Amino acid sequence: MARRSQPPAAVTGYRDRAELPQLGAAVPHGTVLLDTNVFINALAGRGPLVLRSLLENLPRSFIAASTQAELSWVRGRLDAGHRNTARVLAVYDELLSRLEPAKVLVPSNADWLAAGELAGRAARAIAGGGRNPATAFDRTELISDALTAILARSAGFTVVTEDADFDVLARLASGLTVLFYDRQ
Repeated sequence: MARRSQPPAAVTGYRDRAELPQLGAAVPHGTVLLDTNVFINALAGRGPLVLRSLLENLPRSFIAASTQAELSWVRGRLDAGHRNTARVLAVYDELLSRLEPAKVLVPSNADWLAAGELAGRAARAIAGGGRNPATAFDRTELISDALTAILARSAGFTVVTEDADFDVLARLASGLTVLFYDRQ
């Protein structure tokens, strides 16, 4: 595995969202890898209608194993005694049951190493743009996003997300394609 120690000098901070490639009103052609926020926003009724279409057509989409873990995180996070917990868990359980194991991209050790390095380079680029991803949560989130990016790029899939961190990741990881959407 070739390792680069310096990010391209031109990558600093985030670009204006108007400059980013946007998800259209129809399900994109080609194979997509859905980021966690697609599921969360579609289930909450936020974002463009095409998000719900993507969930309805899950057999045509892929996810990263880290996305599956983030979705199952809800089970451990919600208060079992809260009156809405059972309903929310039923929705997530139904969704997770529709994720075919063959459509979950599982990282190798090399993918994890590449994701860690990419996340570090992205953190440096983001900090150069004024935001400093300094907390453990920031690092974990950026590593998860970088892992999704590495898996999508390796498979030749397009990431669908609202997360601006993927703008930086795509500029650092040549060959990564991302479509962005706004929550509205």
